[in-house]
Amino acid sequence: MYAIGAQGDAYHLLAPTEDKTLCGLGVAPIVIDRKVDTSDLHLTTNEPTDRELCKACARIAGTEH
Repeated sequence: MYAIGAQGDAYHLLAPTEDKTLCGLGVAPIVIDRKVDTSDLHLTTNEPTDRELCKACARIAGTEH
């Protein structure tokens, strides 16, 4: 799963507990797999293709290039 918020923002990878991102942001415990207009981070099962991965999450996960 992934965490997303407002349109245009980066997407985030989740910590093992899935209640926050790897970079430390809190995530609402709700899965929304459609476009919504909210700034709150929420869960999605779909990897966002229209956003970039958060640089801090990528660094922590070791997926930085």
